[in-house]
Amino acid sequence: QFEFSVDSFQIVLDSMLSHYEQSQLPMSQSHHPTVLGESMYGDFSTALHHLRNKLIATKRPEEIRGGGLLKYCNLLVRAFQPASQEEFKALERYMCSRFFIDFPDIGEQQRKVEAYLQSHFIGEDKSKYDYLQILRKVVNESTVCLMGHERRQTLQLLASMSVRVLAEQSAIPDASCVTCYYQPAPYVRDHNFSNYYVANQNIPTWLPCN
Repeated sequence: QFEFSVDSFQIVLDSMLSHYEQSQLPMSQSHHPTVLGESMYGDFSTALHHLRNKLIATKRPEEIRGGGLLKYCNLLVRAFQPASQEEFKALERYMCSRFFIDFPDIGEQQRKVEAYLQSHFIGEDKSKYDYLQILRKVVNESTVCLMGHERRQTLQLLASMSVRVLAEQSAIPDASCVTCYYQPAPYVRDHNFSNYYVANQNIPTWLPCN
């Protein structure tokens, strides 16, 4: 099942396989099998336009397991842009809702995101942090299906994972000395706000983000 137009392409090799199984004649300009390319998105030329121009388009994300949320943020971190900004503001809410329906437990969410990072960002440590920041931003701005404490819990998880990624890159001295804070809403614009600070002493556990 495809999630977005840019990953909806399929190559149909049936005629080529039949040619090798049945034909005794060698291939030539006048005698050769055809290979069919198609897009499950429905419109091949539109999907190809999206791929060439790094545009994001999807249909009914609420019917996709996980809502396509993780793949969507992966495309964003790779400089793809929504084909329609206005439409995707609504689609982001569907993506988030389906993701949290399929993965309601915080442990499931952590395992899913960690597995996605391991399989899609091999050798791309810098992109892992950028990806988590984009995912956190989308969840923060577009999640409407969670209770307040559930939403804060997920945002805290993504913030903690981001700090851990920075620590693995030695971008901060020691992850055990870092306290994560939750910035309550996207309309709070404090330019002096920092997502973490380095303490003067070791702190054995993560402090809760209230």
